Amino acid sequence: MRTFLLRRLVTMVLVWVGVSLLTFLIANVVPSDPVVLRLGPKASAEAVAFWRHQWGLDLPLHTQYLRYVGGLLRGDLGDSIWSGRPVAQDLADYLPATIELALAAIAVTVVVGIPLGALAAARRGGWLDRLVQALAAFGLAVPLFWLGLVFQLLFYRQWSLLPLDGRIDFLLGPPARRTGLYVLDSLLQGDWPRLGSSLVHLILPTATLAIFSSAGLARMVRASTLEELGAEYVRTARAKGLAENAVLRRHVLRNALLPAVTLLGLTFNSLMAGVFVVETIFNWPGIGWYATHAILAADYGAVVSTTLVVAVIATTVNLLVDIAYRLLDPRIQFS
Repeated sequence: MRTFLLRRLVTMVLVWVGVSLLTFLIANVVPSDPVVLRLGPKASAEAVAFWRHQWGLDLPLHTQYLRYVGGLLRGDLGDSIWSGRPVAQDLADYLPATIELALAAIAVTVVVGIPLGALAAARRGGWLDRLVQALAAFGLAVPLFWLGLVFQLLFYRQWSLLPLDGRIDFLLGPPARRTGLYVLDSLLQGDWPRLGSSLVHLILPTATLAIFSSAGLARMVRASTLEELGAEYVRTARAKGLAENAVLRRHVLRNALLPAVTLLGLTFNSLMAGVFVVETIFNWPGIGWYATHAILAADYGAVVSTTLVVAVIATTVNLLVDIAYRLLDPRIQFS
């Protein structure tokens, strides 16, 4: 186990270095000048040259990257050209919003996807099975941006049931910051109006993300459950007189969830990609929203740092999935 973890940590560090280098090169290849975008087209050549020097953009590309890595090792991600603040401070402010949205979406995915997949397999060929397969096909096919816009049109404009965008009602303002997660902070402080507002604002972006991921998980759980239902140990359990629900809960689901664990890890990573679209649509101030503005401003440092944060989260989730495999099935050995 220790050897496995050490090997994976080394691999993760190499991945982080590769991601930062590749993103840095791609960002600097784009034919745009962040200084001109920041100062405007009427800025003088002297002003442009001055700020290029101030931000180190007049240095050779390899020197800029080495300076970035050196600052990264000291915990300094540099300053954002777009926001005018340290990138580390920006990420500390915007990352909790993304984590809150991703955790809400993954929670809905688990609560909806696993039961639907298991029930569809237990009633194979029935109306519920056909309904789950149809919903799964729709969820996997529909584009996130289109679904988000339709939700806004229906639930905000037509029915006036849910807010259009943002994380909380503007008049209430955010709760006192402890974790940056509005729902958790409101709950810890017993601030029920802000808790209710945070939950209501969370519904539409969460639903937009969770429909796609729930569809994939339901299909995976259905397929793996059907495979397990035909195994010898299931026939033995039935022969002993166990009820069908007990067979499904005690024996089948534990083994059927192994492929679902892998898919959940991939789903979380895909959610981190999906938030870039959803946060923009719902004006959700997370790192996807932040990265979109940084990209439009050609803010190379902010773009590289945001991409690196996403890479760290993705590789960490993959490591946790491998460990969860071992907990679910002790027969699996790490080499």
